[in-house]
Amino acid sequence: MSTQTAGTVECRDDLFCGINTVKDAANMTEIEKKHLPIIIAPKSVRKGECFEVTVEVGKIAEHPNVPGHYIEFIELYADHTYLAKIDLTARITCPIMKVCVSLEHIHEKLRTFAHCNLHGTWEGSAKIAVTA
Repeated sequence: MSTQTAGTVECRDDLFCGINTVKDAANMTEIEKKHLPIIIAPKSVRKGECFEVTVEVGKIAEHPNVPGHYIEFIELYADHTYLAKIDLTARITCPIMKVCVSLEHIHEKLRTFAHCNLHGTWEGSAKIAVTA
């Protein structure tokens, strides 16, 4: 795992220090493939109109879902504006969140964070345009 920076603290090989991101999308590691939260949403939406967003962890490579290793929660943001969160449990819930939202302001991207109890928090994003 590459070096991460959390504030002014440098994190080396510590999945619980800072937010984990994919370092090279063309050459993802197995841990990145299993933990990257993927956003499925329209590329463009109308201001104030509801639209569906799906966030899925383990879409590229299946993430374990057992009591000792699972996704604890998924959060969704429009840039830095909080939109939604889902808490999950091992075995009986799947690491997928579906939510309908509407955006009232111009945003550049949707951001999502998924937290694995063994491998920390992972970020994914997708560009979105909000039109009048």
